[in-house]
This record gives sequence, structure tokens and C-alpha cells, in this order.
Amino acid sequence: MTALPSRGTVSQTVASLASGASADVSFTTPKTYALLKIETSHAAWVTLYTDTTSRTADSGRSETTDPTPGSGVIAEVITTGAATQLITPGTIGFNSVASTTTYAKIVNKSAFTANVQVTLTYVKLED
Repeated sequence: MTALPSRGTVSQTVASLASGASADVSFTTPKTYALLKIETSHAAWVTLYTDTTSRTADSGRSETTDPTPGSGVIAEVITTGAATQLITPGTIGFNSVASTTTYAKIVNKSAFTANVQVTLTYVKLED
């Protein structure tokens, strides 16, 4: 009998992120996965990307502008505090060169400097 895909989580914390500031981070994820939810410890704008080129190209986009189709944006959430955002329907995430890294930008939207933690919950589809 074939084993079922496994569910996993991965977190990153950006220490002392000023209000309104952004940080680029990387999550170690399967090469391909179904993204189920994104959890934030503080108000944040979190965007996931397929590669660093897409993250760089998207750096000037405002949070009120939708990403262009095919731009390499996997998913994004904007929270108003500590929150868990379900991704419904689940979104397929992947790295464009088949590595085990998902690239992200985290913007602190709280009114103060904070250690902003982001946790991804996913189901592994490919090692």
C-alpha cells in the first residue's frame, strides 16, 4: 500500500523587524507541496515566491495591487494581528528550479518593532 503524503510545518522568525519594514526569508519546504495555511505572530503582509528573481521583481508592488499572473507569487496573506489564514482552496507551492526552498517577503504591519514569526502548514507532494 502506498503511503499517504505527510503534513508538515516550517517557521521563520525575523528578529526586531521595525513597523512597516520588510525582510526577505527562506523556508525549507518540499520541492512541491500543497499550502494549507499561513500563521503570523503579529500583523504582517507575507508573500511566498517560487524563486528569488520573482521576489526581487515583485519588491515594488503595493499590498493593494494584485500580483501579475505568472509573476512567481505562490500566495500572500495580510493579517491585522496574530492570525492563522487558511488557504482555501489549497494552493500548490513549488520552487522553479526544483530545490527545497520557498522564498518569502515578510512586512511588519504592527505599530511597533517586533519579532515576527511566520509558520507555513503544507502537505508534501514531492521530495
